[in-house]
Amino acid sequence: MRTGGRSSERQWSWTQTATGGYPRKRRPPPSTSSTMITNQRSGGKVTDPSITPDEETLLIDALSSMHPGAKRNSLRRMITHGRVRVDGVRAEHPRQRVAAGSTVVVLSREDGDRPAKPKPGLPEPRVLYSDSEVIVVDKPHGLLSVATDRGEVDTMFDRAAKWAWDNGRSRAILVHRLDRETSGCLILARSPETRDMLQEQFKRRSVERIYHAVVHGRPEEESGTETARIQETKDMRVRLVVEGRRAGREAITHWEVDEEGVTHTLIRIKIDTGRRAQIRLHMASLGCPVAGDTRHGWGKASVNRLCLHASALSFDHPNGERMTIQSDIPRALRAELKR
Repeated sequence: MRTGGRSSERQWSWTQTATGGYPRKRRPPPSTSSTMITNQRSGGKVTDPSITPDEETLLIDALSSMHPGAKRNSLRRMITHGRVRVDGVRAEHPRQRVAAGSTVVVLSREDGDRPAKPKPGLPEPRVLYSDSEVIVVDKPHGLLSVATDRGEVDTMFDRAAKWAWDNGRSRAILVHRLDRETSGCLILARSPETRDMLQEQFKRRSVERIYHAVVHGRPEEESGTETARIQETKDMRVRLVVEGRRAGREAITHWEVDEEGVTHTLIRIKIDTGRRAQIRLHMASLGCPVAGDTRHGWGKASVNRLCLHASALSFDHPNGERMTIQSDIPRALRAELKR
């Protein structure tokens, strides 16, 4: 579990679970308190997990204490799906403040997994494909795929969720993500079953993900494969691992020259793995950083964006059909190429 700031120092009160043990936590919970109830039986009925903090905290931090092994995105989905109650009222925001003495309850999926009311006033997403099972949208650059702990109200997920509700009264469930500054194809599912099927394809690496990037200079070869491993540091930064070391995680990027400009090159990229900043790190290692990459490259591009676009996705539809959805390379990338 990742903790930060004052939340890692908060003191919580606990009672034992029905199995006789305590939820895992870095510091043993006090054995004399009894303000957290987790799956206890009352008259033969299993109650919902709950927690009562001893001091004011953020809802996301309270949920992290209840589920120390869960990713924060999973906890946010609990809130989005209507499974979290604070003193009996449905919670709507991860950073909602929970007063000392208030009770946070997590309902079962059956009781709480309902579509949230769509947020009004959001821009209409550009939908590349949709049917009763999947939605593929064209994410603009600069827009988050999903909200962070800051609770941004306008994300690609929010726009797609509103569109799905307005066009079929269904949910939209995020299957994967794109970095904030990357544009292009993003797939969402209309049901948990379809989400699970698609995410399993990502795990098996049977989803073909094609990107186009405008890079500085030109690679010496026409094509190649980068396999340098990527490590995430304690301060949440990413970096390439020195060749020969086994630290970090496997990362595989296939690339080939697509089109040449005067000082830039358009590269077609296929990734087998989806590590954070993978393409930017591998292109920088190649000596041809992505134009507009201010962290791993040479600074801002003239078109004022990262010149990286998810141009195609191929996947197996729940109906058994192999589908390929494409998004045109943005004009801004073409303009940067011809500088």
